[in-house]
Amino acid sequence: MTSQNSLSIYARSFWLTLVVFAVFTLVFGWYVYAEKAVDQLNELRYESHILSMELQESSEDLTRLVRAYVVTGDPDYKRYFQQVLDVRDGKLPRPALGKNLFWDLVPASQAQTRDEVSKLNDFAGLRIPLLDLIKKTGISKEEFTLLEQAKANSDALTAIEFRAMDLIENPGPDVTAARAQASHLLYDEQYRKTKLAILQPIAQARHLMEARGLVLVEEAAQFAMYVRMLFVFVGILLVGMLWRAYRSLNMSLGASIHEVSASLINLGKGNFTTPVNVRPGMEVSIMGWLAMTQAKLAEIDAERNQAAQKSERLSRLYHALNQCNQSILRLENKDDLLPRICENAVTIGGLKMAWIGLVDESTQLLQPAAFFGAGASYLHGLQLSVDPAQTEKHGPSALAYLQNQPYWCQDFLHDTRTAPWHERGAAQGWLSSAALPLLKNGRVVGTFNLYAGNVNSFDVSIQDLLMEFATDISHFLNRFELEDERLHALQMEELRSYMLERITANTTQKELFHDVVLKVESLLPDCLCSIMLLDRDGIHLATGAAPSLPLPFIRAIEGEPMGVGVGSCGNALFTGERTVVADISTHAYWRDYRQLAEQFDLRSCWSEPIRSAERKVIGAFAIYHHQPSVPDTFSLNLLEMAANLIAIGMERKQAEESLHKLSQAVEQSSNAIVITDTAVNIEYANATYLKNAGKELKEVIGRKPSIMRSRKTAPEVYVDMWQQLGRGENWKGELINRYADGLDHTDLAHISPIRNSEGVVTHFLSIQEDISDKKRTEERIKYLAHYDALTGLPNRTLLDELARYALSLAERSQDALAVIFFDLDHFKDINDTLGHSLGDTLLVELAKRLVATMRENDTISRLGGDEFILLLTGVDEHRVEQVVQKLMQVVNTPFHLGEYDLNVTASMGIAIYPNDGKDLETLSRNADAAMYRAKREGRNSYRFFTQEMQERSTRHLELVNALRQALEKQQFQLHFQPQLSMQTGHVLGAEALLRWHHPVLGHVSPAEFIPVAEDSGLILPIGEWVLRTAAKQWKQWQASGLPDLLIAVNLSAVQFRHHDLPALVTRILQEADMPPACLELELTEGVAMHDPQGAIAVMNNLHERGIRMSIDDFGTGYSSLSYLKKFKVYKLKIDQSFVRDITSDPEDRAIVSAVISMAKSLGLMTIAEGVETAEQLEFLRQQQCDEVQGYYYSRPLPADEFAAFFRNSLP
Repeated sequence: MTSQNSLSIYARSFWLTLVVFAVFTLVFGWYVYAEKAVDQLNELRYESHILSMELQESSEDLTRLVRAYVVTGDPDYKRYFQQVLDVRDGKLPRPALGKNLFWDLVPASQAQTRDEVSKLNDFAGLRIPLLDLIKKTGISKEEFTLLEQAKANSDALTAIEFRAMDLIENPGPDVTAARAQASHLLYDEQYRKTKLAILQPIAQARHLMEARGLVLVEEAAQFAMYVRMLFVFVGILLVGMLWRAYRSLNMSLGASIHEVSASLINLGKGNFTTPVNVRPGMEVSIMGWLAMTQAKLAEIDAERNQAAQKSERLSRLYHALNQCNQSILRLENKDDLLPRICENAVTIGGLKMAWIGLVDESTQLLQPAAFFGAGASYLHGLQLSVDPAQTEKHGPSALAYLQNQPYWCQDFLHDTRTAPWHERGAAQGWLSSAALPLLKNGRVVGTFNLYAGNVNSFDVSIQDLLMEFATDISHFLNRFELEDERLHALQMEELRSYMLERITANTTQKELFHDVVLKVESLLPDCLCSIMLLDRDGIHLATGAAPSLPLPFIRAIEGEPMGVGVGSCGNALFTGERTVVADISTHAYWRDYRQLAEQFDLRSCWSEPIRSAERKVIGAFAIYHHQPSVPDTFSLNLLEMAANLIAIGMERKQAEESLHKLSQAVEQSSNAIVITDTAVNIEYANATYLKNAGKELKEVIGRKPSIMRSRKTAPEVYVDMWQQLGRGENWKGELINRYADGLDHTDLAHISPIRNSEGVVTHFLSIQEDISDKKRTEERIKYLAHYDALTGLPNRTLLDELARYALSLAERSQDALAVIFFDLDHFKDINDTLGHSLGDTLLVELAKRLVATMRENDTISRLGGDEFILLLTGVDEHRVEQVVQKLMQVVNTPFHLGEYDLNVTASMGIAIYPNDGKDLETLSRNADAAMYRAKREGRNSYRFFTQEMQERSTRHLELVNALRQALEKQQFQLHFQPQLSMQTGHVLGAEALLRWHHPVLGHVSPAEFIPVAEDSGLILPIGEWVLRTAAKQWKQWQASGLPDLLIAVNLSAVQFRHHDLPALVTRILQEADMPPACLELELTEGVAMHDPQGAIAVMNNLHERGIRMSIDDFGTGYSSLSYLKKFKVYKLKIDQSFVRDITSDPEDRAIVSAVISMAKSLGLMTIAEGVETAEQLEFLRQQQCDEVQGYYYSRPLPADEFAAFFRNSLP
């Protein structure tokens, strides 16, 4: 088969596949249509069922509502009753259908799902009778007749229900008899028969609808099944055609498109050596043709390469040797030449690898100085011993060095001397090697080592040529030794000149040290230098400069005491002798710092003491290396010179810095400084004086300082000044000068005579400090010490002074005096919502109103925040009350602040002297107590202080003080009241209740101390203690073998609103290893509804952490059902105030029943607290309450008693 035939088969397969795909698309559309028809029939069937059920449920809703109305008399039930009728008859818009149909009264088990009612929601808001809506679903005439009959019977029953409600509305003289008659109408035999007459036709109609609908759905489903089978068949056919087209294309190509493309790219790049793989049976394909092409091209290329290699090999060795000789003659740097020789030997000479090794005579180790080629990486850090005592262990390089003879290894992999390197040689292709000695001044100093890729690579001619190489390299080393000596002398002179230049330059000592260290490091490659000084105590080390040393190393040795053997620098500083440590890892001086040095790869350290001109040791200069090193002569000379020049620089810089500091202090002083001669002509003025005078230095030289005189300084001040200066004494005083800004400034002047060495006064020094701002500040401080910065009203300090004066007058004149304490109601809300700036503006405006309202001899003081104290003299209780009423009017007048109109109220407390106190502290405290009474009783009012307030205030203070120490003294205890299941009677959990026993106050009721803790801010630590203790107790019960149980903990309003509550609860649970599901946080209804949106956010946060929430005391406050549904709570706790009288009070029974019913409709659990009798328990059981707690089962118990109770209750 040819390639063209393969392409023709592929084209036919492609067009057949395209036709099948078109058929597949048409069948798919037909299938979708058939399935849609089934869905539409099912949807009509569901709608007819839902609407017929709505007719039945509306009748049941009417019955439930009328009976509830007869029992409770609540007009809302009658209103709901009429609304159900009006919606059913199309007189009111239909509500949106969701979980429930009418006002959340349908039980959850009968609620429709969203899918069931999504279609019917289209009729929400329309006024359409229910029967008309049912007719739209396409039901039969017989079905509709039955539903009409049920509707008529329901209307007849409605007449009876209206008659019962009329008896409740118009009971006549005997209410009880009327209620009994109404109940009889709703429960007698006629009512039941009429009710049955409604339900039977609906059931018959639904049966007919179901039978008819099933037949239609079955027919449509059968048709859809036939279309589905056709769709599957065409789909399988399409897959087969696609596979056939794919196989045809693959046969034409002979491989994947990627493989064909890769082969073409290889051939295009000239890569003829990589074969083109052809799978069996694919020889007659595009890939087969490429394989034949590649094989032919590879054959041609191989022949060409063999010929070229032969010619190249003949000339490359000679060229490489000549190039190496040229490098020896041309290059001047040893560090450049030796690597170049190795590189040329490999890259040009065709060798595998070459390296040059030099011997360190101090260690008798041969170390690579340059290398290049395959396997050269193993030479990093290589050290070969050339110790003559170990000849039997030496390899070719060591033998060539010791014998001063070349060593020729013609078969590297079989030579016994190279045995340790056979494995590496085989991996790198080393088949022969040579090692030639290198000499310097007639002494062997190293070897030249070469590795070739063929056995017997070194014949006689190459050996002679390589020996000439070695001789040329030796001459080069001799020349470089002489050059090194010359270079070292130049480097020493360079260092000396550089340091002297830096010493005389305008640099600091720190800069000098830094530059010197870097300079020495540049002269000694691969070294790190440092300058160590002595600390101020003369004992401990301090770093002068070490820019290249690791910072952690410097920090570690900083502050170490100097001493014998304390490292190199510590020893040099203490002994004053040079300390050379060639190998830190073995030297005793570094025993305590060896690990530190190894951490930063520091292997040697040479240190030279730095001595002052008096030969006192003032520092140490050190040189570090990353390998063990013995200093040569040049290094020692360099070390000594650097230390000597550093000592000179230190003394010079210290003198310069002292002089510079003095000069800078005068020039940069914030005070004006002037030096005059004895004739008071200015010779020097600093920058501050020139700035004050508004002149340049050349303008004031030779002039008098009086150029700034304001003529406001008293003449006697100048007389006193010249009298003291004339006697050679110092003078100090204040001068009023006029500055360049045109303003008068007060200067505090210090003028002193300056004497020469003979004691004669030659100059005067004047130092002037501008104290104008200081004086203004002092005046401002005096003002702020007595007045409020925001409102300008007297503060507490001034109030105390004015009160003492007013009280003393009142005492002498026997007059009354009133103290009014008031603050704004809900001022914090204004700050939080509108901002503190607006709050401050409100306080300022309020202060203005108060000042305008009060008499001049009255005192108005702001204590801080929104708290004010008014001090009224010469007034009795009647007059005070008039003033307070006037103040209330002033405060209640709206404040117009920018775009806001604020209506503000205040609470005020009044204390009268002398009855309520004889000093300001007592009067203000009692007025504060009266003010808080006004707040508790509704705000926007005032109260006079009474004795009863005194007693409550004393008790409150007593409790606050005791509470502050209760936690620390472990006076709190948790008791646990069991919570039991109504269904099983088993203990499910416990409520943690806080108890406080004070050694003096005895048992204090939580109802008394919890509000005190909230007011004083102590509730947060107490609440945290309760949570933490409850969690720990749960953990202890678990450890003792008790099963899991739920612990409920009450939250106060302060705790709940604290931003850290979720994180705090999570931390406590993690500390106790307590699962979040075992903790329940109880929140009162009132706290939750104070800020519903905020409560929702906190509850969501806790819910995401797995922590349960419940609503405590439910029914005592006001909860919006819309918010209640949004709260992440799982349980409602029925308050004990409702449980207490459920056996005798119908209203309490109705409330408890309604709460339980509502909770179940919302999917919430209920628990009743305060259960004390069997009758209460039985009623709650009938109402299907989930859980109970109370004294009927147990009082709150200590932890150990609760554990025993729990064990006894286990099944």
